[in-house]
Amino acid sequence: MKYDKIRKAPKQLLSLTGFSLLEFEAFLPTFKYHWDEYHSHFTLKGEPRARISYGRKSSQLPCITDKLLFILSYMKNNPLQDYHATMFDMTQPQCNEWIHRLSDILYKTLKTLGDLPDRNHLRVKYLAEQCTDILLDGTERPIERPQDSDRQKSCYSGKKNS
Repeated sequence: MKYDKIRKAPKQLLSLTGFSLLEFEAFLPTFKYHWDEYHSHFTLKGEPRARISYGRKSSQLPCITDKLLFILSYMKNNPLQDYHATMFDMTQPQCNEWIHRLSDILYKTLKTLGDLPDRNHLRVKYLAEQCTDILLDGTERPIERPQDSDRQKSCYSGKKNS
């Protein structure tokens, strides 16, 4: 799969990456900057570079647009690595290496652009005070049932679906 083919079908690009064509191309310069920064100092294996790197045209992902398409489609769709490797014409171990390298670059790019999820509880508290209606999206997590029978009675009604 190559970006040049996918960019001609904007709906496919949107379904693969979650980005429209304009969003993808606006995201690209920052991603390219972080890739160049990483690649000038380290090899694909993550080892310090001993000599200058020249872009290879024989690489599985020769263009920066292909690299961005690769990691965004992996992050959005979460396919098996074998499947994702087949889509990009590589082996599963190669796919695994690319995922590890590019996910770090993607993280740095999102951090630079300020698009990472906010993990600051004080900011959430401030926003909660400012808003009248808040919708939270969460998952249910199982908790241990108390061993003390009095605490069990206060926590559980005895009905299965209550």
